[in-house]
Amino acid sequence: MVSLNTKRFCVSCGREDVELIGLLCPSCYSKRKELFSVPRSISIKTCKICGSQWSSGKWMKAGDVEDTIYVEIMKHASIDENVKEYKADVELSKDKNGKDIAIVIFTGKIGNENISIRKDVYINNENSLCDSCMKKRGRFYDAIVQLRSKNGNLNEKRVFFESFFSREIVDNLSDVKIGKEGIDYYFINRTIAKRLVSSITSMMKVEVKESFEGESLKNGKRNGKLVISLRI
Repeated sequence: MVSLNTKRFCVSCGREDVELIGLLCPSCYSKRKELFSVPRSISIKTCKICGSQWSSGKWMKAGDVEDTIYVEIMKHASIDENVKEYKADVELSKDKNGKDIAIVIFTGKIGNENISIRKDVYINNENSLCDSCMKKRGRFYDAIVQLRSKNGNLNEKRVFFESFFSREIVDNLSDVKIGKEGIDYYFINRTIAKRLVSSITSMMKVEVKESFEGESLKNGKRNGKLVISLRI
């Protein structure tokens, strides 16, 4: 009677009675397979005026550049399905020619074997204009808040009015014009302008009038720049 050898062994190194992934032991599998792949290069678009960064299809306020680069790299990364308990760390550096690179250290496990892989990703920095800064440069606006004083003492009222300004409101201003009658604040987004007015009217009694500049009717809907007259 012939005895059959039923021992498990790696077809590459011949090790017996080891954990196998397919026909390979974890060590040989990690050497033969590309466990972690990333793009050779990525492009990071930054607004040259406010520093906002283009990420995940929209402009984001300036933050940690490494976080933005990490998101862009991992969005295009590919990880072998047999890798477990993995993570990736990103460190910014330069190559020998002075070009910006992201050093990605990928760690994880294949079976009981620990793995550590380094990948270098070149970074193409693109200077651009975000939507908000482009509109500011073109003096685009969708709403005007006209600050007027009941008693003629405008400076005091201006200090009070601008005390309600958040960073969002300041970023949304495309222009400020001072005239004999008062001060006009030009807003890119009318929702933010209305929110500002609502905050003030909730604190004190003021005269508020709304109208439209260049008003027209289309499909029964008003079109035009919103003008809010605020008399304090």
